[in-house]
Amino acid sequence: MISGAGVRLSPKWWLVWCVGFLWWVGPAVATERLVILHSSEHHGVALPLNPADDPRVGGLARRATLIEEIRNEGHPVLVVDSGDILVGTAFSSWFKGEPDVQAMNVMGYAGMVAGNHDFDFGVAHLSQLDELAQFPLLCTNLQSQGRPLPCQPSAVVQVGGWRIGLLGIVGRSNFPDTFNRETVKSLSLRDPLVAIHQEIAALRQRHPIDAIILLTHQDTEEDLMLLEQATGVDVIIGGHTEGFDGLYVSGSHTPVLSHRFPDRVFVKTHRQGRSLGRLDLHAEFRSWSLARAENMPVTESIPVHPHVESILDVYRQRFSHEAFQMVGEAGVRLNGERPAIRTGETNLGNLLADLLRDTLQTDVALVNGGQIRQSLEAGAVTLGDVLSVLPFDSSLMTLQVSGKVLLHVLEHSVSQWPNHSGRFLQLSGLRVTYDMGQPIGHRVREVVIQGSQLKPDRMYSVGTDAFLAEGGDGFSMLSQVHARTDHQTPLRDVFLRTLQRTRLQAVLDGRIRIVPAPSS
Repeated sequence: MISGAGVRLSPKWWLVWCVGFLWWVGPAVATERLVILHSSEHHGVALPLNPADDPRVGGLARRATLIEEIRNEGHPVLVVDSGDILVGTAFSSWFKGEPDVQAMNVMGYAGMVAGNHDFDFGVAHLSQLDELAQFPLLCTNLQSQGRPLPCQPSAVVQVGGWRIGLLGIVGRSNFPDTFNRETVKSLSLRDPLVAIHQEIAALRQRHPIDAIILLTHQDTEEDLMLLEQATGVDVIIGGHTEGFDGLYVSGSHTPVLSHRFPDRVFVKTHRQGRSLGRLDLHAEFRSWSLARAENMPVTESIPVHPHVESILDVYRQRFSHEAFQMVGEAGVRLNGERPAIRTGETNLGNLLADLLRDTLQTDVALVNGGQIRQSLEAGAVTLGDVLSVLPFDSSLMTLQVSGKVLLHVLEHSVSQWPNHSGRFLQLSGLRVTYDMGQPIGHRVREVVIQGSQLKPDRMYSVGTDAFLAEGGDGFSMLSQVHARTDHQTPLRDVFLRTLQRTRLQAVLDGRIRIVPAPSS
C-alpha cells in the first residue's frame, strides 16, 4: 500500500526485506581478512643455513611448506619479497638466482622489489630473471638512461576479493653507493615520496584498488619517514637492513604486536629466510580494523616441500658436478697455508685485502687469517678450489674507525703471535711494523697509511667482513663502531669475479714487517 509518507510494508514483507538486505551487505559488514606473507634479504640462502650455534634454519623448501600451511587456513594470502634475492652464498654466486626464482614461482609470490644486489650481475641478467619469474619485479623510483629496466613501476594483483596495488621503492641510503659500479652508470633515482604519490594516482585512475602495498629496499629510518608521509599507502614492507618483530604504525616510536584501526602499517622480517613475516589485516567495510604481525621462524622442525626440494636437488647435483669446472687461472702460487697466513704477510693475503679495499674504495682493508683456509697452486683454478680457499659467506662491511681504534685493532691482531691464530690480519692500504720483542698490547712500532703516519684522532674508512665487524676473533672494539655499511657480498664473490676476468698475480711488498725477524 502506498501512502503520502512513503511505502508501508506488511510484517511479512518487512521480514523478507530485512533478510534480503542482510544477504546483500553481509560480505561487507562481516569482518574480512587479508594475510600478507613477506620475506627479506634472502641473499641466495636457497639451502638451509647451519650456523655453529643454531640448528638448521631457513631454506626455500621449508619456507614453501609454511606458506602452503597458511594458505590452507582459507584466508586470501599475498606473498611478497623486499628484494636482494641474489648474492651471499656460493650456490647463489654460481646459479645467479635461477633456483631461487624457480622456487618462488612454486610458492606463488605476487611481487618483489628489485634490490641493489639484484643488479649485481648486470641489467641483462636481471632481465633473464624477470623472464623466468611468474611475478613482477618492481622499481617505482628507478629510471634507466639506456636499455629499458627489467622491472616495472607498479602492478595490480587480485588476491581473493582484494585488488591490491604493489609498488617497489629503493632508498637514497643505498643508491648509488651499494649498487654495481657499472650498472649504476645507466640508472638514476627519483625522489621516493614523489614517485609513490604519482604512481598511486596513476594506478587509481586505471583500476579500482582496495589497498596499496609498498615494498621497500632502504634503511628503517627511511621507511619510518614514509610511514608518516606516504598518504594513500596501506602497508610498507621493508628490506635492506635487519628486521624487527611486530609492526609500526604512524606516530609510534617502537613496534607493537598488534594495533586497532591502523592508518598505515610498517613491517620487516628477519634476513636470509630465517623467518617468514606474517601480517594479518582485518577489515570492516574495507577499512582496517586490526593489524597483527609476527615473524615465524623457519627451522628444521618444518618438513620440506617436496616440489621445491626436487627443484633444489637438481641444482645441488649440478653444483657438485660444476665444482670441478675451471673458473680462472693463477699466474703464481698463492700462499694460504695456515702457519704463513696467520703469522705474517703472504701474497694471497695481499691479493685478497687489495681486492677488498678496491671494491669498497676504503682507506684500509682488513682480512683475518682465519678466513683464508687454503693455498691456490699456479695454473687452472676451479670453483671447488675457490670454495676451499674462502668457504665462508660473511658479507663485506665498511666502517668509519678512528686511528686510536685502528691501532687497538692492529695490536689485537698480533696478541697471540707466534701462535697460528686466526685473528692475525692481512692488510691493504697501510704498512705496519710489529716489534715482537715487546709485551702484548705494545707491539705496534709504526703504522703508515697512504704515506703518512697514523693519526689517533683522524677517522679512516675500513673495509672488512661482518665476522670481524661484529666482534669475531675478539675484535670487540669493532663491534662498538656505529658508522657502518653492510654490503651483503662475501669476499669470495669478489674473488670469483676477479678470477673470471683476469689471471691472478700477487707479490710480497713488505706491508707487514716483523722485528726481530722470526727464525726460519
